[in-house]
Amino acid sequence: MAQMIMLSDWHPDIIEFIISKMQNPTILQYLIENAEDEQIRQLAAEKLKFSPLTATERDMYQGIVNYKMLPGYGGFPEHVIKEAENKLQNGGSYQVHNPEFLTGANISVCLTKEFMDAVEQDEEYTLRFPDVENYNTEQMDAYNNTWHEYGDVREWEKLGYPTRVYRRIKAKELWNLISICATYSAEPGIFYIDNANDMTNAKAYGQKVVATNPCGK
Repeated sequence: MAQMIMLSDWHPDIIEFIISKMQNPTILQYLIENAEDEQIRQLAAEKLKFSPLTATERDMYQGIVNYKMLPGYGGFPEHVIKEAENKLQNGGSYQVHNPEFLTGANISVCLTKEFMDAVEQDEEYTLRFPDVENYNTEQMDAYNNTWHEYGDVREWEKLGYPTRVYRRIKAKELWNLISICATYSAEPGIFYIDNANDMTNAKAYGQKVVATNPCGK
């Protein structure tokens, strides 16, 4: 049975969370070349692994490419010759580090109204978390005993507890990362948590939605 792991868009680890599950080297290369955000480019580069061709592999691929000039490509399908050309051009092949990481788990992100508003208005978005490193004894007791009841940094802030801003990111950059990875690797799943809580009948029982099975129909 697959595990279901969700992380909110305001969490400081949201970028690493998304990229850590990416298993497509081509998409990682795309992020390195096209993302404006430095952290996204850096994490994508750290996830990507390059394996140079050995002398034997180079000779083998060159031998395949040589058939390109012959009628019928020497029996090789065209896509095989194209792949051999790409490997020779790149000098090797790209793979990913830790391909088994989170294997058997489906990851999703909880998207808030604040985040989507920031995307639409092309604003920066704050990644933050309770400032536990600087809490006094009373605040730390409150965190240890009640944070699990809230699990939402916005509600925690309304209670008056300090939070730490880890960084600010252009909301569209984070949205593009989510969209690209979801489109080309089917992860992360997207759950509009505020919309769900606006429409759920759990409110009538004094409860709220905190997560869901992203594969739910």
